[in-house]
Amino acid sequence: MLTNFDTREIIKKLKQDSTETKRFVDYKRYRELYRSEFAAPFASVLMKIRKRYPLQDTTAQSLVEINLFKALTDFFKFLTTNNDFEIVTDKQEIWDKISEENNFISVLKEVCIDNSRFGNGLFKLAFVDDKVKIFSVCPDCWFPVFNNGNLNDLAGHILIYDIEKDAKAYKHIEKIHKGYIENEVWMVSNGELSAQVENVRDFGLVEIDDFSDKWDDFVLFPVKNTSESDCYYGESDYKSCESIVEEIMLTVSQNSKIINRHANPKLAGSLENTQLNPVTGERYFPNSDFVKIGSDGQKPEYITADLQSEAIKAHINTLMQFFYILTKTPPQAYGVDLSGNMSGESLQKIFMSAVAKVEDIRAVSLNNAIKKLVKCALAFSGAKDADVSVNWGNAIKLDYTEVVKTCNDRVLAGTQSKLSAIKQMDKATDEQAEEELKQIQEEQKADAAVPIEDVMIDD
Repeated sequence: MLTNFDTREIIKKLKQDSTETKRFVDYKRYRELYRSEFAAPFASVLMKIRKRYPLQDTTAQSLVEINLFKALTDFFKFLTTNNDFEIVTDKQEIWDKISEENNFISVLKEVCIDNSRFGNGLFKLAFVDDKVKIFSVCPDCWFPVFNNGNLNDLAGHILIYDIEKDAKAYKHIEKIHKGYIENEVWMVSNGELSAQVENVRDFGLVEIDDFSDKWDDFVLFPVKNTSESDCYYGESDYKSCESIVEEIMLTVSQNSKIINRHANPKLAGSLENTQLNPVTGERYFPNSDFVKIGSDGQKPEYITADLQSEAIKAHINTLMQFFYILTKTPPQAYGVDLSGNMSGESLQKIFMSAVAKVEDIRAVSLNNAIKKLVKCALAFSGAKDADVSVNWGNAIKLDYTEVVKTCNDRVLAGTQSKLSAIKQMDKATDEQAEEELKQIQEEQKADAAVPIEDVMIDD
């Protein structure tokens, strides 16, 4: 844990802090798992498979790469950033422009990916050339600083980047305080900080970037995946399910080797089933539709694998059930078990645990981080003290037919107006809904009008 901003003290502490060391080792492994680079994380499993099934004896892949990690992260990214996501502020026009220029929804998705795979995600804001820049920062360069070692008393953040200039390696150390940033550049020699560069302007930086007149808080906004009183960092989604996925991949890979080995089965039989080649003196199995059975009565037959397929299937299904439980995701999240006509209401029940997890992340940090980020962006654009709210919508959308039925029932029951029902069903503005309602009323009047010839009485 860092408790001050002294660079040499920071480097010294980081070398001695086993928690920080483990954090970066975990980050490296989680990044490899997400990218399907399984050679290092699952090295022991690969060694066992290759020892038992040498590469020269099989054409099957050593490890069948079933990347459930990426599927898990992508699912929670989608569930968190669904299409109904909306930021509402009293400075809407200014924010919409900032959001479009920075492609904010893309930045949000990047942070959600990092939050799932690393346990933490980071929004960062900068003011460059009189424009607000919003981007994500990978947490593998991030170090929070606490006052007196109190996890609830954040003093600031430190970001350490690798930079290169004139074929020389440097470290850019960015110390983020409330209202200002300190920038330092250090030369690197043999992987260690050697000397501080005096003039940071050569690297396009300023020593002190003071923005307290616009914003008197941090410009880094962390998001965490979990909430624990004794740990500031969040926990990766991969931590609880890594061993299960490893076992699934091992089981599938081993059975793949067995099937591959028996794809061209060997023939077994009595020596009397063979014939003698008088030229070579070798015995061979005749290529004939008729095979003579010897006096011992043994028939030649192929040696095939007894895979016990039902037992294997049951074992894999059990492992997958554990995966679903530990990750709080249903099979339907991965396109499995989609039989039948599922209504929006039934899907909401199926995805209840996953939605609860997403809502927990929003409540713990994501909602607050986005609000502060938007307020900061607006403050840098000259709109201080803006009111900001985040509308997430329904994580699992209701079917349109269900929405229509609910609205119709409420209108008939007198608990909802026709105007609000039109707005809800068609996602229309006030003006659009009023125009639609007016058109409906005119059509109803026209249909209700009785033609004059229908009321004339014949003599």
